[in-house]
Amino acid sequence: MKIVQVGVGKMGRAWMKAFATTEDVELAGIVEPVVANREWAMAEYGLVPSQCFDSVDAALVMPRWDAAVIVTPPPSHYPLAGQLLRAGKHVLLEKPLATSIEDARALVGIAEETGRTLMVAQNYRYHDAFSAVRPLVASGRIGTVRAVNIQFQKDGRTIFGEGDFRYAMKHVLLVDMSIHHFDMVRAMLGTNPERVYAQTWHVPGGVFEFDAAASVLITMEDGALVSYVGNWAAFDRETSWNGDWEIVGDRGRIVWAGGDFTDAGITVREWGKEPDRITFEPLVKGGQLGLLEAFASAIASGTHPETAAADNVHSLGIVFAAVESAETGQVVQLG
Repeated sequence: MKIVQVGVGKMGRAWMKAFATTEDVELAGIVEPVVANREWAMAEYGLVPSQCFDSVDAALVMPRWDAAVIVTPPPSHYPLAGQLLRAGKHVLLEKPLATSIEDARALVGIAEETGRTLMVAQNYRYHDAFSAVRPLVASGRIGTVRAVNIQFQKDGRTIFGEGDFRYAMKHVLLVDMSIHHFDMVRAMLGTNPERVYAQTWHVPGGVFEFDAAASVLITMEDGALVSYVGNWAAFDRETSWNGDWEIVGDRGRIVWAGGDFTDAGITVREWGKEPDRITFEPLVKGGQLGLLEAFASAIASGTHPETAAADNVHSLGIVFAAVESAETGQVVQLG
């Protein structure tokens, strides 16, 4: 399957690396408005000028390619994905699916109308540690999950380059980062949210113009309570990108903290028993590689990928419910 990548900036370069190390798909070309980035792609990955375009319109003139990976700032996701779907291309795009729930649902509708696959790059589902914790929860070893506590902390001053678009985003933590954690909760518990309450705050001395910290309480449809505290302007202890998790069941709990991959610490603590430290192997294909393989497999088989946009709307719904709750001070009902 031949794919055109739209956007080869900072995050786009991670995707370029993934294309270079997989045989599941072929990189047919790129779309990138910045000349220096196009020149970088040609120098690093052997692309020729006829494969490098400054717009999607220009790329659509090129024959014989099947799909696109969109790695651009969030406001461009809706127009770009809509254009590509209507042009008959399958689309895998970086999160968030869209910057409003209405646009997200509209994209799902376009994908259904055109018969194309629309998938969201929720790559945290393809991390080593998550892939080890998820089956532990599903096994019932800790019983029915009653609560999930998540803490996430990163120092935004050290993450992005000068002038990054995130620094001026409203609700940047919720929209650009927390979507990963909310999506993992849904996947782990196998249920959708029922209601959401959130508060956000501005951390003095940080690099973000608007609130970059939040506390969110999510009630799932099965009654499980999710308590989430995130801070993208932390000046103290940082967590991994996955965050620190405590999953509490009626027969025990799972504690997950530490690194992002096989350096993560996962411990099962069943009531009345000794703690059990879990060991696990790395995924053969994780992160972007796992996403590309799942995308190609879904298209080839005509099935829906795990992170299809139609499913992702439920994760994105938590984000926008949290934003609404933070702005109104009210509990937001979903479903």
